[in-house]
Amino acid sequence: MPGVPKEEQRPTSIRHLAAGGLSSTATWLSRVVARMAVAAGDRPSPDAGSGLVAQEEPTASARRRASSGSKYSDAWQPSSPLEARRLITIIDDEEYFERTGQEEADRLLPWVVPGSTVLDLGCGIGRIARYVAPHCRTLWAVDVSEPMLALAAEHLEGLTNVRFARVADTTVPDVPDGSIDFVYSVLVLQHLEREDAFCLMEDVARMLRPGAAAFVTWPNVTDPFYLDGFVTYARNGEVANPSRARMYTAMELETILPAAGFTKVEVYDAPNIVTICVR
Repeated sequence: MPGVPKEEQRPTSIRHLAAGGLSSTATWLSRVVARMAVAAGDRPSPDAGSGLVAQEEPTASARRRASSGSKYSDAWQPSSPLEARRLITIIDDEEYFERTGQEEADRLLPWVVPGSTVLDLGCGIGRIARYVAPHCRTLWAVDVSEPMLALAAEHLEGLTNVRFARVADTTVPDVPDGSIDFVYSVLVLQHLEREDAFCLMEDVARMLRPGAAAFVTWPNVTDPFYLDGFVTYARNGEVANPSRARMYTAMELETILPAAGFTKVEVYDAPNIVTICVR
């Protein structure tokens, strides 16, 4: 399978603690309590003597906005390329940043054909996009962070075939239905709550042409490196950090991803699990 080595290379470190630290515990707890109350049906009911008015049930998109909001983008607000590199790879060395971007692009290029439209989901400042864009007709550079996209425009200056779009909640509204030939996302969706990652994968299916594929990688909790990260999160109270990595198993992804609207899902078990999702 193109782009899937026999043994995935583990990243140097998990991209988490440098992403802005913990949110306010009190704010987080209040959100949890509010969600629990709604889930349990603990909401006021109309009563002739209470003066309360029945509230209309929120739509799915409204619930996504309420749950997502800016909790992800707020963690990714670099003011310079140096700060962006630290957020993305923890290491601020420019040569390392570019070299690893080229290496990631090299394993993706077998999926990219001349004349195709490719989408980089979670592009950051264009670490990988810089080396993929010359091989396709159009590349969409997509991210949740406006500062990341602004820095990406500088980093990708001169590549006239690159278009930019921002993730809105768990969708990419600027990208038309069925317009993308190949999507890639390298250790990005781990930074979303599982439910939000699922909704974004539904939108990936929407954007892909019939028969087109998405190449998405996920951290494997059964790998010792990621298991250690999970234990560290648990012991340090990192559940309140919106940008922490969410770990998966291959079996979970085999079960979840077909429900997002893909006709075929191939899962390659490795330290970084590779999933090939075909619309």
